[in-house]
Amino acid sequence: MRLTDCLRFFRHQAGGVAVIVALTLIPILAASGAAIDFGRAYAVKARLTSALDAAGLAVGSSSPEDASRILARFFAANYPAEKLGVPVSPTVTIVNGEIQLTAEARIPTKFLGLISIPELTVVAQSTIIRELRGVEIVLVLDNTGSMRINNRIGALRDSAQALVDIVFNNENEPDDLTMALVPFVTTVNIGNGPGIQRFVDFPNAPANEYPLPPNIDTEWKGCVEARPAPNDENDVFLRGDDERGNWSPYFWEAETIYSSGQNFSQCQNTWWEPDVNPRRIPPLPRPTGRAGDPPFASGLGGPGGNVLKRNGFKLLDITPTDTRGPNKACPQALTPLTNNRARLEEAIATMTPWNGNGTIAHLGAVWGLRVLSPGAPFTEGASFNDPDVNKVMVILTDGRNLISSVNRRCTRTNPKYNSHYTGYGYISEGRLGTTNIRRVERVLNEKMRRTCENIKEQGVEIFTIVFGLEDRGIQRLFRTCASTPENFFESPNNEALDTAFRAIGAKLSNLRVAR
Repeated sequence: MRLTDCLRFFRHQAGGVAVIVALTLIPILAASGAAIDFGRAYAVKARLTSALDAAGLAVGSSSPEDASRILARFFAANYPAEKLGVPVSPTVTIVNGEIQLTAEARIPTKFLGLISIPELTVVAQSTIIRELRGVEIVLVLDNTGSMRINNRIGALRDSAQALVDIVFNNENEPDDLTMALVPFVTTVNIGNGPGIQRFVDFPNAPANEYPLPPNIDTEWKGCVEARPAPNDENDVFLRGDDERGNWSPYFWEAETIYSSGQNFSQCQNTWWEPDVNPRRIPPLPRPTGRAGDPPFASGLGGPGGNVLKRNGFKLLDITPTDTRGPNKACPQALTPLTNNRARLEEAIATMTPWNGNGTIAHLGAVWGLRVLSPGAPFTEGASFNDPDVNKVMVILTDGRNLISSVNRRCTRTNPKYNSHYTGYGYISEGRLGTTNIRRVERVLNEKMRRTCENIKEQGVEIFTIVFGLEDRGIQRLFRTCASTPENFFESPNNEALDTAFRAIGAKLSNLRVAR
């Protein structure tokens, strides 16, 4: 065929070719547009899944009854309305500790509408699993008298309960989660049952450096003094192969009554008060108690008196916040590691401030370590080198580490009483390496620092909280004590305390996105 003939043929067919090409372009454009629309859908699903995961983690760190509210709030924050796609409210279901979440979004199409597909629906799902296996947690919480200020103790109870709700979720006795509670002041109450008493050196024991009177009060509550340094900062036993400990019982002796002319007064814990008019008592002092002096002077508490005696000692007011007697300022007993949620909740609900003697946080922390330890006197803990068990300690304080001072008149009457009695006895006894009350705070802070290092060397993760305290020195100390800077929380008020405990609870739950 000649070239002119070919040109004439295509010219005659031009109209038909145009129709064919136009018809072919429709599916080509639809296919190309579909790729664009589906690409937009994948982008929406990625955003949707990310928002759902973030909301799911927030749900996991909340109590089950708040799940729907928390989910909606966090999902909205992570998938705002101006984002591509119109989201439908997400849903949450919690089954056996597994949090299942679903959300969807509708996307108007730009090209698929050519083939009657006006919108696409994207569905995202996420499952959050609580990893609670092999976790031991001890709460070491300040129960000193200052915790009554602005109902700090109430906020602490509520916040600690929130943490229990988060880590226990809906389980009452999980198989591989245990928790303990150690309230502290300047001492810790380890309990007074027969199983505990064998670890306490009562009067006349050969190794007891500070003997009590022969007939110790049978109502000893359970608080103990610190061991001699450096074993007041660790979990080391002192008796070689013998598991028996070497703690002396905490016993706040009956202190001096003094008078000057017609003025009558007393030191911090005169719990052998007479039943007669104090002004008729001849000039004293008349110290009694741990030094072995007679607990009751002649003529005091005699017939018709109102003095209650038990084995030669007087018991008064063991109910907080202001107490007297041998157990003055001795807090409630610690709760060893347990998976019994109800037992923990009862212990938390009954925490109470105990007035008197100051704050010594490292004694609380070291007993937290002993609770986590597999060794006596508490043997509930797994081995420190068990790879399948995570050990965690949460330490809270609302005060500086110090021992309370006394009226100078009391010290002049009896130099022994140059401070309140504590887990280290009186400052005058020199068990802290000084008899100067002004130097004690620095000594206690250094003991706290070393105790935290000893705890971390055992593989325990530490979280610390400074509550309602602007002291920069304590904040630095507790920030250093924490395992990481992120594990330190400064909580200036009750609301911030709740946030701190919930954040710790979320970390302790060890949530992860499963799929």
